[in-house]
Amino acid sequence: MTDRFTDRLKLNLSGTGTELTPQQLNENFKSIEKEFIQRSVNVSWFGAAGDGVQDDTAALQELINKTPDYSILHIPSGRYKITSTLQIRKQGVRIFGIHKGRYRQGKGVTSIEYYGTGPCFQIGDESLPSFSGFQNVQFHDLAIRYEGTNRAALNNPFSQEVKRGYYGKGTLGIQDWKGGGVTLDNVLIEHFETAFWGCESDVNLFNCTEINYNKTGIHLQNRSSQFTSLALFTLGNDTALDLNSSNGARFLASQHIKDGSSSDIPIRIDDFMNAEFIGCWFEGLSLEHRVTVPSFIQIGATKETKNVALRDSILAIADKFKDDNGDTYGSVCDYFVDVVIGKKILVDEVGGYPRNLRNLVSFSGSSSTQQATLRSHLDFNYADNRYYKNNGTGQALLLVEKYSNNGIEHLDKTFVKAYLGAGQSILAGSWQKVNFNQISYDELTEFEATGSRWRAKQAGKYRIQAYISTDPQVDGNRTRLALHVNDQQVAGSSAYAYLDDRVIGGLNYSALSGTIELKLEADSFIDIRVFSQNKTDILPGGGLTYLTISRM
Repeated sequence: MTDRFTDRLKLNLSGTGTELTPQQLNENFKSIEKEFIQRSVNVSWFGAAGDGVQDDTAALQELINKTPDYSILHIPSGRYKITSTLQIRKQGVRIFGIHKGRYRQGKGVTSIEYYGTGPCFQIGDESLPSFSGFQNVQFHDLAIRYEGTNRAALNNPFSQEVKRGYYGKGTLGIQDWKGGGVTLDNVLIEHFETAFWGCESDVNLFNCTEINYNKTGIHLQNRSSQFTSLALFTLGNDTALDLNSSNGARFLASQHIKDGSSSDIPIRIDDFMNAEFIGCWFEGLSLEHRVTVPSFIQIGATKETKNVALRDSILAIADKFKDDNGDTYGSVCDYFVDVVIGKKILVDEVGGYPRNLRNLVSFSGSSSTQQATLRSHLDFNYADNRYYKNNGTGQALLLVEKYSNNGIEHLDKTFVKAYLGAGQSILAGSWQKVNFNQISYDELTEFEATGSRWRAKQAGKYRIQAYISTDPQVDGNRTRLALHVNDQQVAGSSAYAYLDDRVIGGLNYSALSGTIELKLEADSFIDIRVFSQNKTDILPGGGLTYLTISRM
């Protein structure tokens, strides 16, 4: 230690005699350690200039290395030029700077300006195969920026417009390798390939943190669980949040503003369980950018993701813009949530301008786990009167609970009525499929008129009712009505259930009818078939020959 450093501590290191005993030395070192922990240690004591010109890397590294665990490290206002990674291999180190309000820029603030590659701050390192033990590192009142020349362009059009559209190639603001307990309090991180990167970095707390103009803002992976942020602010990133292979994250009153691009999703949640966003603000790009972000949040791009709740969300989505033809419109964000492989996804109350989206929810995957619930007063609508788009090949299930004066109303559930539009002849002694080719109602577009069959988009219990009217029957003619499930044959084969079987007496008009309730898996299909012992004709019309299906 330098004399200047020990003078600042104002400790009496002398003993009572000419030589110090081992006990006296031990007591003196304990006193020094206590001073480190109770008082802040100033980086200027180690020769840091903070003028933006001198390389202060060695001074900051010495500050970190020569202080014990749980020390308070003070970095006064100034511009600190850092050219290589600052290694933190201590427990409970607290680093304090100076800030002045939102964005923390200009004079009188503590600005860490990074010119190197890799992480600016690294807690632990990748040579450690398991838990590093370096936990509870805290960063307070700092601005951390990449200022080097090894840059790449962001895709984000807003960042490009304000001339902030770059990031340092191969850089990270803060990297935590298998530590955890990281606290960011009033910290700004800008222009990195990844602002904060955590691997097995759990129980972190970000308070009033700003993540601006980065390729990726916050990346959590491999059991980086129990993450909490309060009043997080992200601006102009390609991707603001990338949550992967972890469990448990809470975002309270966060603001995500003008993140994303035509090829970048602002918030990605994949192979994740239990994420909650409460009272958050989601703001799309400006009308002037004429760029469409596919969705604000993507869930389960590659692996199943479940238990994601979005409560009391405010969508500040810009107005639709005219495309180059000038006669059609595009949205700056197509969908609020895109469910690829996800279940138990909850969107509970959405305000602001959700109508400027193409739809609120997208189901773009091929998986059978595409499930979401929407709960809202629903004071908005879309051109197709639907809150979701099934643009994938898998099962798409959206349960809509509308809050109204009538209580909770369930919308977008199966209700189908199909009927015979023209007469159909039934040959004697044979089974034939009834050609329902006119559709009165089909909430979820589940009926295939060309194949005269209905396919369930979602698993559940259904009530199926068929009513068939025919011409006058020959006395004693036997007629039968059957339900077929997942039967590819046009006629014949074995019925799943017989809904009616009767012998007609006298030359009177005849009718067959029946109702059944059954449980079906998603993608199951049904059709209705009729048998007549003698040739007959089925009468057309919505009140004479029809099929109704409703999900219970």
